[in-house]
Amino acid sequence: MSWSGLKRGRRYFNPSLTYQPRPEVEETLSLLPQDARICDLGAGGRRITAGTFTVDGFETRETDLVCDLHEVSLPTGCFDAIFCTGTLEHVADPSRVLSEIARLLVPGGHVHVEVPFIQGFHADPEDFWRWTLPGLRLFCRRGGFEEVRSGVHMGPSSGLAWVAHAYVEEWAPNGVSGKVMSRIARIAIAPLKYLDRWVGTKEAGHRIASGVFFVGRKPAPHPGPLPQGERESETFFPEGGGSGSALIPADGQEVLSLAPLGERGKG
Repeated sequence: MSWSGLKRGRRYFNPSLTYQPRPEVEETLSLLPQDARICDLGAGGRRITAGTFTVDGFETRETDLVCDLHEVSLPTGCFDAIFCTGTLEHVADPSRVLSEIARLLVPGGHVHVEVPFIQGFHADPEDFWRWTLPGLRLFCRRGGFEEVRSGVHMGPSSGLAWVAHAYVEEWAPNGVSGKVMSRIARIAIAPLKYLDRWVGTKEAGHRIASGVFFVGRKPAPHPGPLPQGERESETFFPEGGGSGSALIPADGQEVLSLAPLGERGKG
């Protein structure tokens, strides 16, 4: 059997319990300029575009920078857009991570956040937080972001499927028989998520949604002269943008390449 066939078989016998009728990440990407400098904070081994700079707390083949997400070792104002999906529930201090996102964005830059509401415990390596949609809006506004749009990205049916499967697992015995029971239940319950094609679009769907999202903008500073005796702090900007960019300070010395790991060293 081919590797692609093995992966299809794995998806069939271990299906996801959540479903996104309208992938909001793709929607946000479609609104960004082609040369936007994009970061994925807590990327989890993915790369949403070829030029996206990926940051995570652990290393994968697709991770460009491994660091503590509460204190990202990158200069201020070096990205036009930052995505942070399925990550904030796993960090000890989400507000501090959101502050780092605001710091890393240029004025006028965009943030895309997705977080869970009705989901079972899923440690990676820990699991601390949940948000309602009004709670996520308040959290991001307090973090200094202006709302562009927000809503449900995984609806009530996904939440129901997740909780139903977790409930069955509570009844499952230990050992191999329990694992078999859990897997059969997962295969049987997972199709419920597709009801979100209809239920997930309802206005009140956020009340028991599996996951909610927020897209915001970092406010641009008001135009006008700086007070006498003050000057703008030195700012670093990725040169060129896209997959081959680098962080270049005013003196022209390269600080950190923003090229994906596999592309570094290519000339």
